[in-house]
Amino acid sequence: MGLNNQKVNKIKPLEFLMLAGLFLSALTLPLIDCRLPGNWGGMRVSDFLALIVGAIFAGKYCYQSLIKRKLQPIVWPLGWYWFFFLAAILISSALGAWPIESIKYSLKTIVFAYLFYIVVPANLVNTWQKWRWLLWGVIIAGIGSGLVGLWSLTQQDLNNVFFRVQPASLWGHWWLGYNHNLIAEFLVISNMFLLAARGLIKNKIGQRWLDVVFFCCLILTLLTFSRAAWITTALQLVIWWCFLKNSRQKIGWLLASGILVIIALPLWLRMENLQVSNFSSTENRALLLQISVNNFLEHPLVGLGSGQYLRMVGDNLRFVAKYGDPIDSHGVIQKLIAENGLIGLLTYFILFFALIKYWLKLWRNNQSSAAWVIPLILGAFGGLFFQFFNTSYYKGRVWLPVALTLIAGQLIKYDKERK
Repeated sequence: MGLNNQKVNKIKPLEFLMLAGLFLSALTLPLIDCRLPGNWGGMRVSDFLALIVGAIFAGKYCYQSLIKRKLQPIVWPLGWYWFFFLAAILISSALGAWPIESIKYSLKTIVFAYLFYIVVPANLVNTWQKWRWLLWGVIIAGIGSGLVGLWSLTQQDLNNVFFRVQPASLWGHWWLGYNHNLIAEFLVISNMFLLAARGLIKNKIGQRWLDVVFFCCLILTLLTFSRAAWITTALQLVIWWCFLKNSRQKIGWLLASGILVIIALPLWLRMENLQVSNFSSTENRALLLQISVNNFLEHPLVGLGSGQYLRMVGDNLRFVAKYGDPIDSHGVIQKLIAENGLIGLLTYFILFFALIKYWLKLWRNNQSSAAWVIPLILGAFGGLFFQFFNTSYYKGRVWLPVALTLIAGQLIKYDKERK
């Protein structure tokens, strides 16, 4: 579709500044605890960079409209589906028990994610050259996260306690957060993006190197011992294998999967033996689900409003007595039913299946590019699917990869129109 042969265009200074901001935003997505100090309210650096890029884009657009320059219309990816979801979220928040607090949360998290991680990139990234910047920003960020996780093993006792790939303290700070799932959920995205990058290059040596990096990152993903990551990765690889048409490739992938299983099985058994105290996260998740269901039954239509899940958990004496400080919902469904009720859940799934439909259309119309289109889709899908078990449902680390798939479809469409 012109992706490999496209002429490299010179980028204007202001465009370069915005593109660099997007690249740095992608690069800092895993830095969940890298925040601005002072009056910025602990805003993440990745969000701040995305905000700055969005502000420059809006300023440029307004200026050009004032001088009556002909402008391209703003692109709103999956606009109506997002509109109905955001409307449901805001209505739920307005009718909730703490409307101002809930509306503020909705604007700062959900609306922000759509505007600055989907709309702004979709309007700025109008060439394959720029698109590659973002793709590699996410890939490098994922590899960097994996290396930090690998370094964390040097800070753990590998003989006597349960060890895993997890965030580590660097220069006295936990930049990636504290939980192993924070690395795992980004690896399930960047791993498949590595496969997409492999499908984009023609150099055989480059492809082999990317194969090695991909396989190493898969092992690091296994070593997080994240159940959600294992399930997501297995689903991604099975779907990828089903789409392969070359029987030789299918056999190769089966052999590689067998090697992964051989590596994973003894490690898993060793971890089970070394885990002295079994603080069951399953019981924790079950109680969180019970809290969600109870609040849903009390407020089935609109819920208690966005951002109120922590309050619900904090009000549950059993959870606080057993586990201490309240934590957010580990799963987007239980968060939606508790905070936004039926209207939030319904509009979210309409949005989710509209995205699935978009991806299927992207694949059907570009089967000659399946070597990179399918892994790209699977990476973005993996990030979303992981959120059925985790807490990053409204963060840029999930939605910027989705934006990359939407932009790819947009650019392919432009290429066809030029022909």
